Amino acid sequence: MLDTVSLVRPDAVPFDVKLRWRAALIGQPGWSSPFLTPEFAIAVGAVRQDARIIIARDHNGQIGILAVHQCLGGYARPLAAPMSDHQAFITEAGFAADITDILKAAGLGALPFTALNDPKGQVCHQPTANTVSHLVDLRAGSAPYFTRQGKIHGRHFKKMRQRARAAQRDHGTVELVLDSQREEDFAFLVQHKRAQYRRTRKGDVLASRWIPALLRHLWQEGGRVRVVLNMLYLGGKPAAAEIGLYCEGTYHSWIAAYDPAFSRYSPGLLLLEGVMQNARKLSISQIDLGAGHDHYKKYYANDEIMLGTAKVLGEGGVARQHHFIDRYGAKILAGAPLRLYNAFEFMAACHPSWRGKMRGLAGRFGQFVT
Repeated sequence: MLDTVSLVRPDAVPFDVKLRWRAALIGQPGWSSPFLTPEFAIAVGAVRQDARIIIARDHNGQIGILAVHQCLGGYARPLAAPMSDHQAFITEAGFAADITDILKAAGLGALPFTALNDPKGQVCHQPTANTVSHLVDLRAGSAPYFTRQGKIHGRHFKKMRQRARAAQRDHGTVELVLDSQREEDFAFLVQHKRAQYRRTRKGDVLASRWIPALLRHLWQEGGRVRVVLNMLYLGGKPAAAEIGLYCEGTYHSWIAAYDPAFSRYSPGLLLLEGVMQNARKLSISQIDLGAGHDHYKKYYANDEIMLGTAKVLGEGGVARQHHFIDRYGAKILAGAPLRLYNAFEFMAACHPSWRGKMRGLAGRFGQFVT
């Protein structure tokens, strides 16, 4: 039964609540993702004024945590969406309040989850869609891991060894730069990732201002949750880059980019394997490869976490609007209108201000007319 609900800025979460938040994550298998930590929430709050933490207490004093962006009209999005690859309703053991009641008490009408990590089934027993986040368990060490995966996927790893030899033959040196602090490496990642978005005609999340600012903040500030920038150089030239979000042994492979001039060597995978081989040096015991792209992740993953899509509705006009969309939207918004609606929702998440939304939509439109 719900007792109290409060909304605070991430940097205003009381110290004792942060301790209990961290303890709740430790106590639940599958909640090791850096995206779920109070430190990540505080970093997002440093670049987004609409970041809020909902702290709920039940009648026994147990707490539940929801990290969100509070939007106009009672709408909310998971914190850092669409960049948050894990989203959760974080609760202490035995927490006995319903998430719908929490949203109503917080004055929120709708909260859609796009990457819901819900092992307790407290948000939704049957998500509308399911996917998996691919995990690499390296606790036994890199050598035993590659031996085991090589036996399962021998053809793939043989091909990767051939590409590594070809890269060395053609370019002389293959250099791995771990945890780079060089500004030019960060610029390489942003430049080539944005170029990839243009080539593939996907929404450019780096066109927003807060996302690059968040990446830079986590990269430069360090701390318990931080960005680790890893690089692969071929013949002295940058070939691939990857940003990983790291916290206490878990490394989430977050944003990766490569120079297409080196594509024949699969530089992104060579870099990923280099990170795995140096896991002990980077204090990594688990790598989260995220969801999607099963065509290559299946060769490396040896575990997984189930993620889902779900929506929680409170009350008010926004709740009624989403009740209507969920019931009739598939018919009314079928085809182009639905794609336009989804594109606008994506842009709205990337660009919180109306000026930013218009700039984002203009950029998105420009991809299709150039």
